Amino acid sequence: MSVPARRALIRILPWAVGLAVLCALLVGDEAAARVGGGQSFGGGSSSGGGGRSGGGGDGDLIWFLIWLCLEHPAIGVPVTLVVIGVVVVKQIANRVGGARRWASHQPARRPPQARRARRSSRQHLREADPNFSEPLFLDYAQLVYARAQTLRPHDARPEGLVAAPAWRQLRKRSSGLEAVEGVIFGATRVADIDLGGQWITLRVAFTTNLTEVRGGQRRQLLLDERWTFRRAADALSPGPERMRSLGCASCGSTLEPKTDGQCPNCGQLRTGGQLQWEVVSTELRSSQALSRPDLHLGGGVEPGTRAPTVKHPQLPSRRRAFQARHPDFDWSGFKARVVHIFGELQQAWSTQRWERARPYETDPLFQVHRFWMERYARFGLANRIDDVEVLKMELADVDLDAWLETMTVRVWARMRDWTEETATGRVVGGSKSEPRAFSEYWTFIRAIGAEDRGSGPRDGRHCPSCGAPLDKVGAAGVCGYCDTKITGGDYDWVLSRIEQDETYGR
Repeated sequence: MSVPARRALIRILPWAVGLAVLCALLVGDEAAARVGGGQSFGGGSSSGGGGRSGGGGDGDLIWFLIWLCLEHPAIGVPVTLVVIGVVVVKQIANRVGGARRWASHQPARRPPQARRARRSSRQHLREADPNFSEPLFLDYAQLVYARAQTLRPHDARPEGLVAAPAWRQLRKRSSGLEAVEGVIFGATRVADIDLGGQWITLRVAFTTNLTEVRGGQRRQLLLDERWTFRRAADALSPGPERMRSLGCASCGSTLEPKTDGQCPNCGQLRTGGQLQWEVVSTELRSSQALSRPDLHLGGGVEPGTRAPTVKHPQLPSRRRAFQARHPDFDWSGFKARVVHIFGELQQAWSTQRWERARPYETDPLFQVHRFWMERYARFGLANRIDDVEVLKMELADVDLDAWLETMTVRVWARMRDWTEETATGRVVGGSKSEPRAFSEYWTFIRAIGAEDRGSGPRDGRHCPSCGAPLDKVGAAGVCGYCDTKITGGDYDWVLSRIEQDETYGR
């Protein structure tokens, strides 16, 4: 290196080092953790797929700036100063606002007009199919996804569930695949709705974790996928029992369809999306190995906590309609149930006794939280929570479909929230002493007519069906005393979704 070049390098080296340190701080400032949020499903990413892609990125930027300062100092030095200023401003904003928390998926917030278009599409879907229930459809979509993934290594296409073109797409990435195990969902949502022509098409975003076995070796993967479901526009959705199973939509038979696609029990056509949703295409957007969650030290107030509540535009009329259906509805009792469930879930999470939360969550949400508890344990981590305090609560939406009533409330809370290494007790995320303040949107579902079913008290501590204690609720959500499933909303409000400020209302 020439003498002038060495002198130029010495002049800009302090700037480059400072820039590298600031970029490292900015990249590392990612996540705390707790039930319902505080971590990405993929272990530290703001993307739906989870995880951070390797290589390039900030390191390439730093070395480019060094080169620019050496070769073209008149341009390089001012550009470097601007970049450093931007990084400093972002870092200060993060520190003041508190560490950004990632839920199980974080799609970018859509502009208002896009959100209005999505609400309009959902309304038109309900007009076309009055029996459609989005929570029930997502339960069905997860069942289809899990069945298809487990059958993929054996080339055993699930007739009536996955069309041949979609199956060929799945098989293209199955070379040498011996088995798929442990499909767990981090997020499932309807991304797009198309009501054109003779078909209704729903594009579903899946963020999942599963284990692939190749050559006797197991590898856990995080997948971000988009699957397209299609069904005839003139068909009506079946009821909850048949949407939560993979049998015939007409009679419920689980027998395989005949070669002509007809149900062997009732003779109705079970293929081609004539009566039930069928997968017609699949898209793998990202696939990567599971990694340890990224964590951030500190407490504070999380971004979005002070933002106005996102309420449905028709909330006043929806609430009046709900009150007309239930003139004796006890709003204070509902809020008390929310507070009780909130506390039970935090305690179950902190003590790593997730069975304690089983009576209060739907099956898909319970599975998501169970995954995170096991995920932390695998890497020798445990998230601890103490001094839990619900500060206030505000209604954001009330909804009704053919089968379920839905209530969404925004919950503001404060707690000490930290993650520690189980072997040493060393705090590696959050803060053991400084409280963290935040707000989240919690959505509860209840079956229509649930208030008239069961004989147990609705106090959150007893089975609403038989009144027994909730100490024997199994993994399937069934009461051990009366053998009744109590986690589907058939008897009382159960939690079906937790969303963060930065994603709710997208």
